[in-house]
Amino acid sequence: MKRKAIIYIRVSTDEQADKGYSLKHQLERLEKYCELQNIEVAAVFNEDYSAKTFNRPEFNKLLAMLKKNKSMADMLLFTKWDRFSRNAGDAYGMINQLNKLGVEPQAMEQPLDLTVPENKIMLAVYLAAPEVENDRRALNVLVGMRRARKEGRWMATAPKGYKNTRDENMKKIISPSEDAEVIKWIFEELAKGVYNVAQLWELTKKKNFICSKNNFWNIIRNPVYCGKIVIPAYKEEDVMMVQGIHEPLISEELFYNVQDILDGRKRNIPTKNTRKEELPLRGYLLCRKCGNLLTGSASKGNGGRYFYYHCKKGCNERFKASEANHLFLMELKKFEFKPTVIDLYHKMMNDTFKLNGEDKSQLIKQIKVEIERNRERIKNAQQMMVDGQLDAADYRDVKKRYEPEIDKLVRRTMEISAMDSNYKKYLDEGFGLLKQFASEYNRADLHTKQQLIGSVFPEKLIYENKQYRTEKMMSVVMRICCKINAFGAKKSGTELDFSNQSHEVIPIGFEPMAHSLEGCCSIQLSYGTRL
Repeated sequence: MKRKAIIYIRVSTDEQADKGYSLKHQLERLEKYCELQNIEVAAVFNEDYSAKTFNRPEFNKLLAMLKKNKSMADMLLFTKWDRFSRNAGDAYGMINQLNKLGVEPQAMEQPLDLTVPENKIMLAVYLAAPEVENDRRALNVLVGMRRARKEGRWMATAPKGYKNTRDENMKKIISPSEDAEVIKWIFEELAKGVYNVAQLWELTKKKNFICSKNNFWNIIRNPVYCGKIVIPAYKEEDVMMVQGIHEPLISEELFYNVQDILDGRKRNIPTKNTRKEELPLRGYLLCRKCGNLLTGSASKGNGGRYFYYHCKKGCNERFKASEANHLFLMELKKFEFKPTVIDLYHKMMNDTFKLNGEDKSQLIKQIKVEIERNRERIKNAQQMMVDGQLDAADYRDVKKRYEPEIDKLVRRTMEISAMDSNYKKYLDEGFGLLKQFASEYNRADLHTKQQLIGSVFPEKLIYENKQYRTEKMMSVVMRICCKINAFGAKKSGTELDFSNQSHEVIPIGFEPMAHSLEGCCSIQLSYGTRL
């Protein structure tokens, strides 16, 4: 009885390029073999796909055809067993499946009678060889990519804000793309605290910056933007971070500041839960009846929309937003900041930071000593491991303990050093704003208004009988105000005596140093450039 065969020829793109395999060449040889062996060719399937698995388009079609017509062929013919599969485990399973369909898989150049048990040993050799080759190739690629990463190269598809390109030596590198400015803006806005992550993600869409919410979180957590490359852990090597050779889009200081804010390690003025210009006080008002936060909404009537602050707990607490907003502005105007007092306090603050310059240098020196001490500990542990006095697991524990400490101390040094260029700008803008506090609030946008409120009032406000009251105001504001005839304060005020208060300006030894301005200037830290 004349046998019928399905010819299966396969080549992957890299094999065709590297080894000169050709679908046409395989087909010619297999057709010639069938002619000499008096085998009828029932069908031909051409595959341009990897043989790591059997999930291949043409092979799936072949199986489907055999299942519909089991009598169409009794042989599946290919040149070598690596054309059939490069995975021994999968190959045995597929051979059994084909046998159940009445089809015998056979390699023209490596023929085996699989009814003879001993031949299965040769089959294992034929199948294992390409699998070993695949594994060796994968290992070489992995080692090569880790080596390139350790040299500071980004080896994957470029992240948002970068594009894949090559340097002068034609080696792969990433460089800033058209999205780079948006990435910078994202980190700067997060550091300011004007928007939360969800709001910022929505705003990027207006800048034609399209990415999923999950990818947005990956972006703001990715150190590649400050010039760092993360190398994943592998075998006995722990995860590590190296300096990249690509151009950073933001500074390390800005990146780590954002991480501290996201992780809750650094105080920032939060954005409240409103985006309505008509409701700047939403998120700052408490219900006078139940003590919960008031919300706000609009109602339609008399041909327009009218906004109200109200309680969600069924307390029937409800009042017009326009009236409450206007009275709040009037209360702010009752703050009396004498320019001479502000100027004096400004000078004292400036002198304090100058006097602390020497202390700051000493602090940086102490931190650097601690950094070197921790590095020396890791180095000593490494030497002990080489000498056989410490096993590898204990050495990894030492690294895990001290490397995060080193990273934290380096960031601390950067924060302290950054104060040299920032403190005078913050002082000038902050005290300039205080001189015209009410008018600056009145002309500010929604988010700036909310930051001004949060800077002056650390606790919530209560609106009752067309008056505001609060349990507490910022102590620095209380000091600078010569009179506060509002917010439940005493109506009679006296000018503060600054003759003996120099020690009260800013306590020395605060942590962290970069936050020392929050008491007096936090009202403008995030938007000082706008006002």
